[in-house]
Amino acid sequence: MPATFVWIVDGRDFLAASATIPAIAPEFAAALSDGERARLQRFLKPQRAREFLLGRLLLRHALVQSLDCRMADIAVTERPGASPHVEVKGRPANGVALPGFSISHSRGWLACAVGAVFPLGVDIEAPAPQRDLRALAGLAFSPREAAWLAGQEAAGQAAHEEAFYRLWCAKEALYKFRHNAGMRDMQGFPEISCGEGGEDLALGAPDAFLRHEAGDGYHLCLCSGARPRTHASERLDCARLLNLS
Repeated sequence: MPATFVWIVDGRDFLAASATIPAIAPEFAAALSDGERARLQRFLKPQRAREFLLGRLLLRHALVQSLDCRMADIAVTERPGASPHVEVKGRPANGVALPGFSISHSRGWLACAVGAVFPLGVDIEAPAPQRDLRALAGLAFSPREAAWLAGQEAAGQAAHEEAFYRLWCAKEALYKFRHNAGMRDMQGFPEISCGEGGEDLALGAPDAFLRHEAGDGYHLCLCSGARPRTHASERLDCARLLNLS
């Protein structure tokens, strides 16, 4: 097993089916904990409920593959306003006793990352044509980050969009990594260094390693405390994921 592994799922068709079949079949939720099923029932939007279901099934798939355990060995407890607490055979999956994990979703795309011996953070983003990237940059990025992004516009709209999502995903993944590593004070949240080593799209973060990946329809960033010795990613078919239930 590589030191870090990311599973990626295209669940757009499953989410789109909520337009004609809003309810989720009970057997799909059978693998979830009582707390997860209670949360699933509270979602007002059918698409959001389906996205939550896929994310929790993907988490279980990742842990089963990483630890060679059974679904029944995995206990998931909901924590309001935070990622779930996960234990496997009574031991916490926190990057210390067992591999750490991070989940992300965006417009039907899902990602789950597992780190062998350390906490990590992952973010996946699906571009949306109607987004005002300049306005979002002004709200979310520091003046230096925003200036770097503005400088990418000279290379064209596609290059500017790629740079935006690389930076956006990097900041989200760094936030999740710091939270999962126990660094809960976000007042001094570090700035992303842009143009690392003279490379226009190379990004860096203090005391962290960023790995970027782009696919047909998504951008992804994985953040860990150090460069993993080995890394792999895999696209997982949505139907296979639903068969877990």
